[in-house]
Amino acid sequence: MSDTKDVTTTPQADSGSDAAGVPIVLEQVSKRYPSAKSAAVDEISMEIPAGEIVILVGPSGCGKTTTMRMINRLIEPTSGKIRIDGEDVLSLDDVKLRRKIGYVIQQIGLFPHLSITQNVSLVPRMLKWDKRRINDRVDEMLMLVGLEPSEFRDRYPRQLSGGQQQRVGVARALAADPPVMLMDEPFGAVDPINRARLQDEFLSVQEKLRKTIVFVTHDFDEAIKMGDRIAVLDQGAKIAQYAAPEEILSGPANDFVEGFVGQGATLKRLQLERLETLDLRPVSAADKTTSRVPINATLHGVLDEMIATAQESLVVVKDDKPIGSVSLDDVLARVRELRAEAEAKEGA
Repeated sequence: MSDTKDVTTTPQADSGSDAAGVPIVLEQVSKRYPSAKSAAVDEISMEIPAGEIVILVGPSGCGKTTTMRMINRLIEPTSGKIRIDGEDVLSLDDVKLRRKIGYVIQQIGLFPHLSITQNVSLVPRMLKWDKRRINDRVDEMLMLVGLEPSEFRDRYPRQLSGGQQQRVGVARALAADPPVMLMDEPFGAVDPINRARLQDEFLSVQEKLRKTIVFVTHDFDEAIKMGDRIAVLDQGAKIAQYAAPEEILSGPANDFVEGFVGQGATLKRLQLERLETLDLRPVSAADKTTSRVPINATLHGVLDEMIATAQESLVVVKDDKPIGSVSLDDVLARVRELRAEAEAKEGA
């Protein structure tokens, strides 16, 4: 499905034709509460391209969650327009609208008395999909998020770890094949190790599905890792900068954005730099005993692996075949180049 027609027209789960994302446009969207002196969200305008992850990031109280929740009308906007694939959401039935939008929250929100199958199939059952299609879709979604269906299908949320429950939450959000997903600090309650793993797995899923995703976080490092674009919201519920992560890191729009990015912007850019941008060294005899990293790994990940394994050189692989090696000196040389670029920009 590539438009916003009723999701009951979605292709069968085994067709391999999941719905791609659609564009979202916000035009001077505001939210004002009668008892408040200032707007919770103040005339925000932004275009969210189809198939991209757009991160809303900023300090507490800046309106990022309110902005996201107006997209599926869990909060009704006071003024402005929100369009999904050209349709004004205010003109749509709110229940039908929400069935077309996957929603993942930090608290996960699984129903404890329902099995994993019943949780994942919640919206497809509401849409009256036939039983076989629902069962196929549940298995497909559990496999997609790394949970073996035969092991997890009949369990209950209390029998799962926090990370596993979060995976089920993502599977449920994807089950009815929505073109749009809203994610409100989805990995915030998970421990750091599992959080990083979930982020990586979700990015792998998104690479296949290309949904349009609005993702709220307070963690700028997570924003850099997850986002195709980042909207930095200032106090006062206004967008201070809306751009690709590398643009924000290399050219913050103002002092607020620069302060929010924090120290170490050069090192943060290593999360965006991938091995494929470097000239790899030939694999030597000494390298054959070292750890391996994939060609699409970030330089930040490479540096982490070197520190964790106390190795100054790693073998780079593509499709599990060695294609070269990378050294600590290579990574540090790129850090120096990025720092010089930043200093030149500041001096210009």
